[in-house]
Amino acid sequence: MRLIEVQLAALLSAFISGPLSAEEGQTGGEATANADAHPPASWLERDTLTGDWGGLRTRLKEHGITLAPRLTQFYQGMTAGDGDHDFKYGGKVDVLLNADLSKLGFWDGLSLTVHGEYNYGRSVNGLGGVVSPPNTALLFPGLEGADSFDLSSFYFQQKFDNSVTLLVGKINMIDLAGMKPFSGGSGINSFWNLTFAAPPSGAVPPYLFGALMSVRTERATFGLWVYDPVSVVNKSGFEEPFADGVSVRGSVDFPVTIGGLSGRQGFSALYSTQDGTDLSDTGDILLPPFPPGDPGIKDGRYHFSYSFDQALYRVSENSKEGFGIFGQFGISDGNPNKLYWSALVGIGGTGLLIPGRSEDNWGVAYYYNTPSRDLKDALPLLKISDEQGVEAFYNFEVTPWHTVGADVQVINPSLGQDTDIFLGLRSVTRF
Repeated sequence: MRLIEVQLAALLSAFISGPLSAEEGQTGGEATANADAHPPASWLERDTLTGDWGGLRTRLKEHGITLAPRLTQFYQGMTAGDGDHDFKYGGKVDVLLNADLSKLGFWDGLSLTVHGEYNYGRSVNGLGGVVSPPNTALLFPGLEGADSFDLSSFYFQQKFDNSVTLLVGKINMIDLAGMKPFSGGSGINSFWNLTFAAPPSGAVPPYLFGALMSVRTERATFGLWVYDPVSVVNKSGFEEPFADGVSVRGSVDFPVTIGGLSGRQGFSALYSTQDGTDLSDTGDILLPPFPPGDPGIKDGRYHFSYSFDQALYRVSENSKEGFGIFGQFGISDGNPNKLYWSALVGIGGTGLLIPGRSEDNWGVAYYYNTPSRDLKDALPLLKISDEQGVEAFYNFEVTPWHTVGADVQVINPSLGQDTDIFLGLRSVTRF
């Protein structure tokens, strides 16, 4: 059966590609030998369910265009805590397009990234008094009506001499945070909770409109962001750009090597000119007599953070199998920013836990978020408290294009008295 499958695949490939040109015919013998040595992967072995689309995927890639369709499904419920205990089904259909514009006639180093997202169904976000959403993927762009679809990224990228990179346009910041080792994953490939997938600062929108620059040197990588402080979820970014001010963020990341294993330690500082409600000037807004007039306005806001990730063990130099630790601590002005400070630490890895499962990934992490003290004083009836939680997940690779994962989160919520427990299953299919 395997021989027949290979022969049919070779025949189909020859039919799609058509006759060779004169130059291709001169090297055809070598190409045929390589094809025989590495036959096309079966549908259970290839990286995507739909394969090469009859050669179209390869031809697009040769012209600098890659398409990555994906379906992520969730079945998650709150099994303990105050609120609805029904399990809920929801999903995200998304397509990521990357175009190397230099192969399409433009100058070297220019590329375009577009990310389309569509959410459907229901989620547990908002249950149990939890402030940090337990399901990042279903949080944005939304779940109802027109808000369930968005082009979350539409930006141009320009690379200069492989050391300077500039991004300009509408940028999905959850995608960028998803590139972090051991955590990240955008709520799809790793942790589910927003605090781990994209640690909140209270001053960086989930989708932003602006420019991000990165400068890489041997000793450090420097970053400078200039962006509109207003979220552009379900917006283009061109409606009223920078009408409410501007935000500037600077960062520096230092490469760290311990025992021959790579790591990173980074610092960031952010300042925004965006005004906000002065939380110390609201009075007891839920208790009569109500404060006269409107609350005061506080100018500007800031946020500082320290973060790290470090590989601790790897089976071999060229293997993905291993594990590492990560963490972050951030602090803000606390007024008008509603989040005062937050901290998280965790461990994540690939393989190791189950013999023979070298492609599975897993993680365990803890977070502690402290809301603004002025916000607590302004809303005494809500009894706002610090929030802390633990999450553990495990993803089973069924095939290279399909994973199934399980997740548990135990959270002491900021707006509730009872401990919440969230259990969930996640399926990711790459087409």
